[in-house]
Amino acid sequence: PARAGRAGSRLVGRLGELDLLEERWGRAATGRPGLVLLRGDAGVGKTRLMTEAAERVRRAVAVVAGARCFGTAGRLALAPVADWLRTPAIRSALTDLDPVWRTEVERLVPTTRTRDGPGPPAMVDAWQRHRFYEGLARGLLHSGRPVLLTIDNLHWCDPETLAFVTFVLGPTPDTPVLVVATMRDDPDDHEPGLDRWITRMQATGLLTEVPVTPFDAADTATLVEALTGRAPDPGAAAELQATTGGFPLYIVESARAGAAAGPAPGSADRADGVTAVLVRRLQQLSPPAGELAGLGAAVGRDFTLDLLTEAADLDPDTVVRAVDELWRARILRETGDGYDFSHDLLREAAYAQVSPPRRWLLHRRVAQSLEILHTDDPEAVSAQLAEQYARGGNAERAIGYYRRAAAVAAGMFAHSEAVRLLEEALALVRTLPEGPGRTRRELALLEAMAAPLNAQFGYSSARVRETLEGAVARAELLGDREAQLNGLVGLWTSLFVHGDTEEAHRTAGRALALVEPGSELSGPAHFAFGGSALSLGRPAEALEHLQHAVEFGGYHPLSIGTRSDVHGRAFAAHAHWLLGDPQEALATSRDAIALARTTGNPFVLAVALAYGAITHQLRDDRADLRRVVDELRRLCDRYSFAYYEDWGRVLDGWLRPDASGTELIRTGIASLEAHEAFARMPYWLSLLADRLERDGRPDAAAATLDAALAAGRAHDDVWWDPEVLRRRAAHDDPARAVERLQEGARLATRQGSVALLARCRADLEARGASEGAFAVRPGTGTPTAHPNGG
Repeated sequence: PARAGRAGSRLVGRLGELDLLEERWGRAATGRPGLVLLRGDAGVGKTRLMTEAAERVRRAVAVVAGARCFGTAGRLALAPVADWLRTPAIRSALTDLDPVWRTEVERLVPTTRTRDGPGPPAMVDAWQRHRFYEGLARGLLHSGRPVLLTIDNLHWCDPETLAFVTFVLGPTPDTPVLVVATMRDDPDDHEPGLDRWITRMQATGLLTEVPVTPFDAADTATLVEALTGRAPDPGAAAELQATTGGFPLYIVESARAGAAAGPAPGSADRADGVTAVLVRRLQQLSPPAGELAGLGAAVGRDFTLDLLTEAADLDPDTVVRAVDELWRARILRETGDGYDFSHDLLREAAYAQVSPPRRWLLHRRVAQSLEILHTDDPEAVSAQLAEQYARGGNAERAIGYYRRAAAVAAGMFAHSEAVRLLEEALALVRTLPEGPGRTRRELALLEAMAAPLNAQFGYSSARVRETLEGAVARAELLGDREAQLNGLVGLWTSLFVHGDTEEAHRTAGRALALVEPGSELSGPAHFAFGGSALSLGRPAEALEHLQHAVEFGGYHPLSIGTRSDVHGRAFAAHAHWLLGDPQEALATSRDAIALARTTGNPFVLAVALAYGAITHQLRDDRADLRRVVDELRRLCDRYSFAYYEDWGRVLDGWLRPDASGTELIRTGIASLEAHEAFARMPYWLSLLADRLERDGRPDAAAATLDAALAAGRAHDDVWWDPEVLRRRAAHDDPARAVERLQEGARLATRQGSVALLARCRADLEARGASEGAFAVRPGTGTPTAHPNGG
């Protein structure tokens, strides 16, 4: 059926922009992928331009998949990617996709209406995010034809979709794909992190930014003629261009309203003037159509006739007639199997016309209708249900759905989205009356939030520590020993990586005191205690607890290495070396790596390799260190294991024979410091000092060793201090060098560090100085009388 007025189907102007889009598409279709951002203010015609470009590509027999983002809290993470995968040309090609990759696609877009849950527990492992993204990318590109992916309203895009766009454009330089997105220029409209993402994309050379500007008087006249069938006289066109600022949306709405009144969009009153034009359009509707416009606006995104019919206080025939009226008036447009407002500003205007008490009612009706329509798969709309119930004043149901939505998001590695949803739930819980019930809910939400926060910000994040401290405090109030133990083990990880070694050790002690026989957290608790004991310079005590960690095994979602049997072996190797048993250190390290390989988990393997690399460096096994570091760096690069990638950089830099190694070490240390990961900083700095000495820069080396000593004192990370003192002595005058070496020997003796004591004694002997009165019995860490002592 025809709509009122002329459709304006022909694009007015934008010839230069279209030529640029076609040129970028031509490059992408031949294997040079890219990203195009159409930037401009709301109503300037970005979407219309993108739609025209997409139609031209579609006519060239390419695959075109579109998606739209919404400015609503009820969004689903990776929803644009799901929309792309539902495109018929892409969906039909998935039937012969390798089952391994089809499984990953179906995590996001199930083939059946019922899903078993957000995915198996392994999905929380960060390394699987790469596999998940690879599966989605293979699904999108499996048709074998060039692909155009469009996103409307990128300014509202979730961070996980942005990360996926980076992924799909990055790994294979000849991927025939172009991503085109529209975005408002106003930074107040941008989701957090979007501007940083754009900066990173600019650095890749893949991004083209196309400004979309308002019409001049000539294009304004052309658009009015397309809409009305009559060419305005030059004076009227100039006046309309001035009053609307040349924004196509405002020109269209003014022409349809038969008015050219209102302030120019550049003035302070532009928003009010535009809103007035839109409101006049809405006020011209019949009462049922006006009611449906308000209901659709309350949904906050696209909607189906089924949803409107279920939620409206109108019979189905009236609903259909009202939607038809809205469609003919170009207030609504078709979208797949439903409808949406033709512009977000119309949605905002329609919602503004609904009174607060009626909004409350509409949101409740929408929520209840969504539940009815999605009884077989409520997870698919859990975020939307949470928002609707929250706006409808039903906190109890909103909290439950926020938790379910967060679980779905976490299952798809949408960590920032999971955190956002859990924070929404926590804010609602804190409006409830105080008492044990509220405290238990807060505890559950804080526990759920810790893992995605860790995945998003890293072990040493202040937010992770604050969240775990809050969980531990609430577990203590409730007398929940298991929750308290769980929180303490996680908190140890954050404190330890941050370099709060003494506090971490006290936290590990509290955890050990709570461990009961048979607890799954026995291994992680012993690992925590042993790990911080080693950093505090107690290798014998550390070895005892790390061996218990190996014996008990166990898993904790925030443990540095997740598997205590693997990580306990890997860390114990360092204790064996310090205690004077380099062969046992090597054997234990190799056992850890071999066991890690059997797990099929790249992250567990990266942990074993990283600790194994340190073991080889301690032993000065350079050939083995090169082999292990190369494998570690390849693994970290593929799966984005940033923390252990920094270890790899430092150790790789130490191995290199030229000054490039110095810069690589600096890069690794700077990254660790930027993430406030100060654990082992004296060790890392000593490797930098060694490199500087080889570069012929002794003054810089001495200053770096001083910094290493200061870092050890600041973070109670003293296990390597005897070696730092020994190396620093090489830059002293003879008398001060002997004093410093004796200080290192005394410290190594107190710590029971056989290997480091031997190094200090050897240097003292080379200088003809006293070796000191004490030694350490190998393998025990116990000081013993030195035969040459008094």
